[in-house]
Amino acid sequence: MEEETKNKSCCFLHEKHPLVGVLTLVALVLIIYVGVLTRNALRTYDYIGKSPDMINQITVTGTAKISAAPDVAVLYLGIVSEGATVNAAQKGVTDKMNSIIKLLKNDFQIEAKDIKTENFSVSPKYDWSNGRQTIIGYSVNQSVTVKVRNFDRTGDILAKATELGANTVSGPNFMIDDPEMVKAEAREKAIAQAKEKARVLADQVGIKLGRIVNFYEGGNEMVNVAYGMGGGPDSALAVKSVAPMIEPGTQDVQLTVSISYEIK
Repeated sequence: MEEETKNKSCCFLHEKHPLVGVLTLVALVLIIYVGVLTRNALRTYDYIGKSPDMINQITVTGTAKISAAPDVAVLYLGIVSEGATVNAAQKGVTDKMNSIIKLLKNDFQIEAKDIKTENFSVSPKYDWSNGRQTIIGYSVNQSVTVKVRNFDRTGDILAKATELGANTVSGPNFMIDDPEMVKAEAREKAIAQAKEKARVLADQVGIKLGRIVNFYEGGNEMVNVAYGMGGGPDSALAVKSVAPMIEPGTQDVQLTVSISYEIK
């Protein structure tokens, strides 16, 4: 009986051996396949976390400057008024500022979206005597910024505003209302210059350019200096009713790009 059982066990193992071999072979193939996939994945992300100088690459720069005429002149119009009470000081500001805003909209066709209140503040005025602090009045300050799109009216606006009581006046500060359009033009020229420089350099040193691996953009906008008129409550008297000549000039927008190519 024992011998018969032993023979059956040996026969069973013998019959199963081919299946075990097949399973072992499949397991080995899967291990190798997974290893290859892992290696390829690591190669794909090999550059992550490494500085650019750890791979073979070439970097070129391009610079472009666009001169454009400003299309907006920004004016700062402010009123400072003092009074024994807050109401008295505020009334001196409110009536005058309302008249100025009405003038801007009706006489100079300035749209509401181009008139912005920048500041409205109330400050007490103190007097020190016998070691005591006493409020002797109040100062109210209100200011607006105005975008003027018709430069021919800029001088008249400044003169009329001072006539109506504006006593802190500055500007115009010329600007481009939508600088992104000018920047886009400068960017296009800078990129074209960088690519041409890369092509020429590759021919000169005998290399082949691969894919772009890095891009950087930087630049500065050189704003024209604002023309000041006044500064304090008394300074407006000197320019009252005088319409200054305004010359907007041009505004330069400069942009630099840096492009890095992988060397094949």
